[in-house]
Amino acid sequence: IGQDWQLLPKPWPPIPATPAGHSGPFFEAMENIIQRLLGGKLAMDLQDFGVLTKRSVSMGSSLDHVDKDVYYWEPKSLRIRTINWGYVFLAEYLPYTYGLAMATVGSLMISQLYVWSLEDFLRAWYLLREPLVMQVIGASALILAYLSGHKSSVYCLENLVFKPPDHWKVTRHDILKMLEAQNCFTETSMDFQRRILENSGTGESTHWPPGILDSRDGQTEATCDMAAAREEAKEVLFSLVRDLLRRTQVKPKQIDFLIINCSLFCPTPSLCALVCNEFGFRQDVRSYNLGGMGCSANVISVDLAKQLLENRPGSRALVLSMENITQNLYKGNDKSMLLQNTLFRCGGCGLLLSSRLLDSMKAKYKLLYTFRAHLSDDNSYNCVYQKQDERGNSGVALSKDIVKVAGRALRQNFVQLAPHVLPVREQAKVLCNHFWGKTVSVAKQRGWPLAEGLTVPEGYTPNFGKGIDHFCIHAGGRAVIEGVQKNLKLTDRQIRPSVQTLHDWGNTSSSSIWYETDWIERFGDLQRGERVLQISFGSGFKCNSAVWVALRVDRSKIGQPLEAFSPKEQEVCTSDSGVINEARKPSNEKSA
Repeated sequence: IGQDWQLLPKPWPPIPATPAGHSGPFFEAMENIIQRLLGGKLAMDLQDFGVLTKRSVSMGSSLDHVDKDVYYWEPKSLRIRTINWGYVFLAEYLPYTYGLAMATVGSLMISQLYVWSLEDFLRAWYLLREPLVMQVIGASALILAYLSGHKSSVYCLENLVFKPPDHWKVTRHDILKMLEAQNCFTETSMDFQRRILENSGTGESTHWPPGILDSRDGQTEATCDMAAAREEAKEVLFSLVRDLLRRTQVKPKQIDFLIINCSLFCPTPSLCALVCNEFGFRQDVRSYNLGGMGCSANVISVDLAKQLLENRPGSRALVLSMENITQNLYKGNDKSMLLQNTLFRCGGCGLLLSSRLLDSMKAKYKLLYTFRAHLSDDNSYNCVYQKQDERGNSGVALSKDIVKVAGRALRQNFVQLAPHVLPVREQAKVLCNHFWGKTVSVAKQRGWPLAEGLTVPEGYTPNFGKGIDHFCIHAGGRAVIEGVQKNLKLTDRQIRPSVQTLHDWGNTSSSSIWYETDWIERFGDLQRGERVLQISFGSGFKCNSAVWVALRVDRSKIGQPLEAFSPKEQEVCTSDSGVINEARKPSNEKSA
């Protein structure tokens, strides 16, 4: 449209004026009705083709304004040649087509009723009184009501975790040696990191990025610039996307939504743009880059994908989760910020989600529920906090209260989760315990007879193992796993995936729950129809959970480790804890 914007007509058919030259109340009402019913695009087309009103359009800077129709074909006009007519029809005209079809059918039915005689109405009345006809009509009405209010199910076609190259592998001794090479840590800080590393629960084959591995000689400082961080992101994300597309036989053009979460590395262009540029995604792909969400960001990404897929049936979403280590090596001596050097490791995961009915036939999991809890008090907000120390070194400070805060967030999340996964008997026990506790408290306060001999019962913790078959607790550290185990009263066997993932891969941030799911697929005796609960914690402070049900078991993974372990590491596995001793053995017992 040219510069004469003020000369453009209204986007609905013009209303004839009254003899006095002004629109009356009737014409104004009709104008409003047409505007509401037709909207913008169809009303504009009726104006262009029905009333044949010309528009003033600019043909270029070197020409004056020329009156031409808006659909005038100009061979050199990019405005016309770039229109996707198929998309225009689906987005603008298809809803009107449905409405026109329904109006046509309704008009035909009314016309038939108009010519009916009294005998025809009586015959229809007797037919409606038949029980079978009434049952068919009632069943049809119920089916239509269900379909109109039912949202599309979300399925996971494939889930993959990133397996770093062998030259990224580091031992505990390598980590300490690389930390000493930075020439910035005091002897007290090195001793502190050494003690934390020995008690962290991580093993001898975790992974660090190439930029930091330059310090393996004990003398060279790590390369922590933007280029090295971007190369780490490329290695993780490109490997995941390439393997996912290959295993699912899905082309990049068939992806409708792309969601990537990485808390501490948010470059420009974004990581989504990086992936789109490498694999040639569609120009209209909806991409979302999530940052600063902490170790719970994967469930947040899955929840976002769920909302998008439910509101756009028949679409696919690619979810990628990673954390960048290169630029987040803390080089100061603040003890609260030194923990990140000993816990976090390289990792990532990729999921291909779909709301297509045909994809459900080959899906591995179906997403049942996602729940999110966010604590907003000051203590929760500051327990995981990125900041600079006194000398300007950036890092993430972890508070001593993080386990207590995580317990409170877990409790809030499970208040939402429990009614959906616990059997009725367990829920009844919770209600009875709460009712009896209230009754005893009131009796003691009011001095009822025999009240002194009663004791207020402890709060009943339901057995979540009766509603959940496998638990994936965020491998944020040994204290976090043991804290969740204590709150939920889980057995060592139920937390085994988390303990083993922490040992094999370290804290891979938001992707850790999928390393645990992968371990369950290989050694956890996963069966079709079993439920998997993923629990993650993140800064803010957040606790998020997702419940999946297994639809298909990948038999090629059963009993096969994700990577080969050396005899030396096998000895380390058998010496760390009783839980890790049996971690690689497939279990024939149910988690419950």
